[in-house]
Amino acid sequence: MRRILVVELLGGFGDVLLALPAIHALARSHPAAELTVLTFTPGDVLLAHDPLVARVVATSDHTDGVPRTVVEAELDAAERAGRAYDLVVTTTTYDGIGELCAARAPRAVTNLWRSPPVDELIDRRFVRLLVEDGLVDPRFVDEPPTVTLTETEWSAARDRLPNFSPSDHLSGGQRARSSPVVLVPGSGMRVKEWPAERWVALAARAAAGGHPVLTAGAAGSEPVPGTTLLPPGSLRELAANLAVVGEAGGVVVGGDTGPVRLATAVGARAVALFGPTVAGRYGLDPRSGSSLQGLPGCEVRRPLAISEQECWWSARCPLTGDAPACLADLPVDRVAAVVLASRVHPEASP
Repeated sequence: MRRILVVELLGGFGDVLLALPAIHALARSHPAAELTVLTFTPGDVLLAHDPLVARVVATSDHTDGVPRTVVEAELDAAERAGRAYDLVVTTTTYDGIGELCAARAPRAVTNLWRSPPVDELIDRRFVRLLVEDGLVDPRFVDEPPTVTLTETEWSAARDRLPNFSPSDHLSGGQRARSSPVVLVPGSGMRVKEWPAERWVALAARAAAGGHPVLTAGAAGSEPVPGTTLLPPGSLRELAANLAVVGEAGGVVVGGDTGPVRLATAVGARAVALFGPTVAGRYGLDPRSGSSLQGLPGCEVRRPLAISEQECWWSARCPLTGDAPACLADLPVDRVAAVVLASRVHPEASP
């Protein structure tokens, strides 16, 4: 096998991270092959400097019909150059993309979503199915999600976050001497967000123990009261910042969002709060994170058809008419216990 194309056009950069173990397992199983990934921006930048990915093709256009056109154009270009793909693996089947890939490659995998159970992590399942299909060596079935950073990126992030010792009113103006907690309160979807007052309470718990508490957010956004805004920047700068958090023994906590998943891919511990989505499928790799499910018995939840779930398409919780009941089911005490237990306490520097 000489050339492999992986098509990942589901949406956010969190979807790229879900596919990453499969991408790496394919590359490791076929070390002589050139592996290309076709995906959306901004997730494409997470594959920059990845030693297992030879090439990345990216599009920012989500308009109906355009993603398929981009896939077709890539297949056409490869054939014209005499470098047709021997294998195409796609996580994406909408708009006939699955059929297109199957028709244009000698070998194609277009059914990675087939017959999913409710209690198998999606990223693990992708790899396992490729093993069953004979395309991944079983030695790589436990491939972790890993984003590669350069030494320059590490160095710049260490300069941005020199000591994780911000002074604020929650710690009485004293310099914290322990590993950091990074809060990720936003998600882009109201039904995936923990109540604002609980973030404030969680920040107070961590700060009371002498821990620096930061909020990850866009430039100009307001941090959780009593916390410091994590230096904003590009997606790769965020990845490097979170890597330094991990290096300091810190933990990242937030909803079912890309930044929380990204933290685990750069070596930080993470705690994810799951509401509408099912932790059994979308949860973090337990080797690097904890996944807390709110309201496990929710009668509205559709574990195998999230896009058909009422709260998902209506952007409101049908049980409360507003804020998500599932996330309200996660009390501060429970979240704080897991967050603080997830922390590694490095020796204090003089």
